[in-house]
Amino acid sequence: MILFRVIVLNAHLKPAVTGSMDIHIMDGKGNRVKQWNRALTSKGVFSGELQLSQNPVLGDWTIVATVMDQTFSKSVLVAEYVLPKFEVSVEAPQHTTFKQGKVTATIRAKYTYGKPVKGEATITCYPTIYSGIIQPLYQNPIRKVVQLDGKATAEFDLVGDLQLTDEYERTVVIDATVEESLTGRRQNSSTQVQIHKYKYKMELIKTSEYFKPELKYTAFIKISHHDGSPVQDSTNKVIVRHGYTYDNEQYNETSYMLDKNGMIELNFYPPEQDNMTITTLGIEAQYLDLKEWFSSVSSATSPSNSFIQAIIVTPTPTVNEDVTIRINSTEPMKYFSYEVLGRGDIIVAGTVTVPNSKEHTFKFLASYAMAPTAHLIVYYVKDDGELVADSLDIDLNGELRNFVDIKLSSQESEPGSKIDISIKARPNSYVGLLGIDQSVLLLKSGNDLTRSAVLDELRLYDEAERNPYLPWAGGPFGLRRFKRSFWSPGSGTAKDVFEKSGAVILTNSYVYESYPMR
Repeated sequence: MILFRVIVLNAHLKPAVTGSMDIHIMDGKGNRVKQWNRALTSKGVFSGELQLSQNPVLGDWTIVATVMDQTFSKSVLVAEYVLPKFEVSVEAPQHTTFKQGKVTATIRAKYTYGKPVKGEATITCYPTIYSGIIQPLYQNPIRKVVQLDGKATAEFDLVGDLQLTDEYERTVVIDATVEESLTGRRQNSSTQVQIHKYKYKMELIKTSEYFKPELKYTAFIKISHHDGSPVQDSTNKVIVRHGYTYDNEQYNETSYMLDKNGMIELNFYPPEQDNMTITTLGIEAQYLDLKEWFSSVSSATSPSNSFIQAIIVTPTPTVNEDVTIRINSTEPMKYFSYEVLGRGDIIVAGTVTVPNSKEHTFKFLASYAMAPTAHLIVYYVKDDGELVADSLDIDLNGELRNFVDIKLSSQESEPGSKIDISIKARPNSYVGLLGIDQSVLLLKSGNDLTRSAVLDELRLYDEAERNPYLPWAGGPFGLRRFKRSFWSPGSGTAKDVFEKSGAVILTNSYVYESYPMR
């Protein structure tokens, strides 16, 4: 039987008032096997089911829902499959270095109810290479057979067994097949190990692809292990060299210490632009034996060399709280205007009078309609008609208005006994539960609803250029944990500011649109 829910929400994640919708299910051959015409929802949710026959068409079945001329679909795998009685997993470090000299794999096998499996494990290890240019060389895999009682270990030497010398990076595949001693049944699993030349990796996190002469430019260097965990080192310094030229012999050198998050903050103060003599910012860094040359940062351009810059002051921008913004300019301003966009709409707009100053601070209230990312545009028009502009993307906390907390009366229970489930949420919430046999997850998973899927759906309403560091910034070791998360899109020219923020400008002022050289 196939059980499913169709959830219909608007851009604010509230039940959409859409009337009815049409739903149908197609089998693996594209035949429509069931349909619901003018189906109605309860609090934005429609629940349905389909009883499969004894011999259904195998393959990917598709559930299709049409709502207000929009069509959404989801695939469900229907397969002839005998659920495995036991599970095999291969545990090995995801990352290692050539200096380590060997790779150790631990094979674990247990029944779905937790008891260990006794039998024999055949472990195969071989290096692989992925390339669209060269033909990979075939290399005979190395096989080892060990006895297993719930757990077994095998070790492979990189040079002696796999014939791998010191290269920049290679991938090793480890396959394991476990044969149960009593029944002869087999189950297999595999994993991959990335072998690196260096123990650490270094990244330059830009806050914009362009710097503005006479205004501070901030970037971050992140040094981490290959699994993303930060390097914590209070002894060794990171040497950073930078310069506003392509000749690295003229770079200035500065030493920094890593913080607890494996990060360093770099603040650069570009000199005044003089006849386009300063066009690039080059940065390179060295930590122990690891040295990186990063991609350069280009200079923003303006016919009059006039620039404005928006900087977020609030450490953790949150919905329903004020966000403080500092505006810097290379020349005294009489005023500036601002707009805040969220999910494709202009939410807040205003004009601030500035008493002939190069710096000013203002606030706006972050609303739920701006989440998950608010796009701020600031600009003013000079006396000669040139428009000077900047933009800033602000990641907001508190994207979801509701919450859910679930507790079980017992973590273990006998078959046939009852378990109490306690759920907390906001009043009048619709709560959907998903209960599934653990062994079914061995066949396929991923049909449940996740927070990341919801946020990705919200971002589809956004026309702005997406922050290229967003997946990294929101991760377990991301920028958000280290510093406020922000990104300045399209700051190369005034025209670029509006286009990359998802806005269209209609004006009789001069909007410079000659893109800088990359």
